[in-house]
Amino acid sequence: MNFGFLTECYVKEGKSHAQAFADTFEQVDQAEALGMDSVWMVEQHFRPWASILPSPMLMASAIAMRTKRMRIGLAVQVLPLSNPLRSAEEACMLDQISQGRFDFGVGRSGITKFYNGYNIPYSESRARFDESLDIILEAFNNETFSYEGQFHSFHDVIVAPKPVQQPHPPVWVATAAAESIPALGKRGLPLLLWFMGNWFEEPLKAYRKAWAEAGHPGEPQALVRIPAYVGETSQLARDEPKESTLHDFRRLIREYGEAGDEQRAARAKYDHEHYDEVRETRMAYGSPEEMIDQLGEFRDRMGVTGFLLDLNFGGQIPQELVLKSMRLLTEKVMPAIK
Repeated sequence: MNFGFLTECYVKEGKSHAQAFADTFEQVDQAEALGMDSVWMVEQHFRPWASILPSPMLMASAIAMRTKRMRIGLAVQVLPLSNPLRSAEEACMLDQISQGRFDFGVGRSGITKFYNGYNIPYSESRARFDESLDIILEAFNNETFSYEGQFHSFHDVIVAPKPVQQPHPPVWVATAAAESIPALGKRGLPLLLWFMGNWFEEPLKAYRKAWAEAGHPGEPQALVRIPAYVGETSQLARDEPKESTLHDFRRLIREYGEAGDEQRAARAKYDHEHYDEVRETRMAYGSPEEMIDQLGEFRDRMGVTGFLLDLNFGGQIPQELVLKSMRLLTEKVMPAIK
């Protein structure tokens, strides 16, 4: 089981951006020291009140220089917002810098604010993502190649440097569309999933079946992102992250309302008003013993191969509590699940 630590480089209310980076690096240093398997970063744009991580590739490079053991992943780079050829070059360069510890997570994001800011129609997001992924995989697997597409054209180009991992760094694909999951198994691409209930239980079975039928070697890999918090007691695990969690829901209510997305705004309002229900069904908040039961049951039922644990969901949990939660996770939960 891969125990990954996920960060969006959260900005705490009343704190500076410099403090947000300092807190994130301290969390990464502790995750490395405590034996977590990986660290993953989320690309964010135009939301400085929540996150200041517009370039996870750049952040990953900084983390590569201060760690020796942990794998370093993107969860994810939003492909339609970037030049795919440059993304392939930077992925290979980061694989060299990290000495083969890089995991290249890609997706298209459901946040239209990103696309509006870059003046890219969200209606093109799927087509742009598919084309960009094809180009990146082509760039990874050829000496010299050309490509003619709807959005990009390249002629006789070669990507350098060569990556450490062969044939290329693992490419993980994030999706929230159940119908897309089996097709990714057929292509032999590992999955990144966001836990929003048990919607992907059946699609994951189809994914593993498609992987096997296509003859891909090894076991199919699927990591799931879950808001998580380990408290010393059940009560503390409910209470300590509560305000930060509610802060995130309030932010979403405001953000979706401003964008005119009434359906998502209503869902965020419901989540805000039903904290205990959401905590029990869509999060992993608990004492060490409860976390062992929750994550173990989820592993066995869903067949996922790892977790990306957001230990500061909402970004407002005090730093000392985030670090304490991580210690409890690594010392008391991880040994029982691995």
